[in-house]
Amino acid sequence: MKPSTIKLLVKKQQVLIEYANDRFLIFDSAFLRAASPSAENKKNLKNINKKKYKNIKITNIEKVGNYALRFFFDDSHSTGIYSWEYLLEISHSN
Repeated sequence: MKPSTIKLLVKKQQVLIEYANDRFLIFDSAFLRAASPSAENKKNLKNINKKKYKNIKITNIEKVGNYALRFFFDDSHSTGIYSWEYLLEISHSN
């Protein structure tokens, strides 16, 4: 399910993802950083620890084709590609 709007909120520490059916998701930047699906972070996905990234901010959000987002964090991490499906999946853990 592709979102209709993506907004960076609250001093670059939250992301609002809205869908056409009035559904929305809000993610903390620390959670998104901890849940990054990047190759270097795969081993941490079973035990997501957002406390490790509590002061992380998102500096930019980029759409990747019609299927995903890439978040750029102020710790220089930007290699995770968050598919629409993955964002919905991790929203239950947020």
